[in-house]
Amino acid sequence: MQPSTDSVWIQPALYFTEDMPIVKEDEYVFRYAVNQLPKLGPGQLAIHLFQVLQTDPLHVIALFQNTLDQQFQLNDLVVLVLSGDQLVARKTFTIEEVPVLLPMATLPLWLEFSEEERFVDFETLDAPLEIVFSNEHLSDLVIDDAFTLSEQRLIRQVAFSHPTPPTDGWSLLPVSIFKREQTVEAIVLVRNPNEQSLELASLTFELVSGEQTVSTAGHGSVHVSATSETAIRLVFDYMAPAADSLALRYRP
Repeated sequence: MQPSTDSVWIQPALYFTEDMPIVKEDEYVFRYAVNQLPKLGPGQLAIHLFQVLQTDPLHVIALFQNTLDQQFQLNDLVVLVLSGDQLVARKTFTIEEVPVLLPMATLPLWLEFSEEERFVDFETLDAPLEIVFSNEHLSDLVIDDAFTLSEQRLIRQVAFSHPTPPTDGWSLLPVSIFKREQTVEAIVLVRNPNEQSLELASLTFELVSGEQTVSTAGHGSVHVSATSETAIRLVFDYMAPAADSLALRYRP
């Protein structure tokens, strides 16, 4: 967010600490990069991608800017890596991983994302990477070990790419529909943004092709803790033609 035209513009000074793995010759590169960043208004925070060190695992250097007049530390700081509109990676950094943020300062941060925290292959990306803060509020994502690693990665990407639902009820978020030889499998997120846990006796879904219902499938009881979301799998007894365009419809 840019400050209004009558605000004071600030370019917070760059600081290095002794434990940062920076050789003296590279300091001018950091200073040049900071001078190219947009200036901020008072009391603002910003994060910018400086360099991608490696992609497997994803390891980057980010520049964290603080124009508050006091130092502070953040716990559970959620950071997203984007490529255009595509979510590439997400990490929640604890207070042990993010150092004290100095007042009126720009601080380099070395951030590493594990395999679980990265969702796409970099060879498929066609837009530059950027790094941003997330304002999501759902705190827990529950994924059963029965899901494959690639399915778990897709579930995380979809969950973290969508806004937090309203807090006046639960909702369903389709993740994927897979055509198998004899069946169709679907993955759905049951989302509960409320402060109370959710107990559902059963869920029934229709598999739809165009306006026609081609199969139905149910899922047994589902428990979703407060402010969390749970992934479920549905299996439809339907041999789908390759050209079929399929969708899900919840049947209360």
